[in-house]
Amino acid sequence: MKYLEPSGEGEYAVHFFYEDSLPMTETNELNIFHNSHPIFLDTINKIQFWNQDIEPYEKWAKVLGIKDFPVYLVMDAEGIVLETPYLSRVKEFLKEELLPKDTNSNQ
Repeated sequence: MKYLEPSGEGEYAVHFFYEDSLPMTETNELNIFHNSHPIFLDTINKIQFWNQDIEPYEKWAKVLGIKDFPVYLVMDAEGIVLETPYLSRVKEFLKEELLPKDTNSNQ
């Protein structure tokens, strides 16, 4: 579990567990989102993709209790803070957690 957690307090890790083939449109969208704001670059320090057809990663999903794929896990230093099959929910969550409430005053 420690391997999946972000490097420190106030930081996040995003993990995508999938079966069969990696959906490139979602990975591209996640990378674009990650690069869309300096706060995301500073606080999301791990983005990893885990193919469930590979033995060690299949075991990790079982340990984490993941049964349905694909699924995103967002983690902070305390553990899993979001589990969802939807990239849109991941982006929404991270925006709510990381962006200043009044973003218009800075743009």
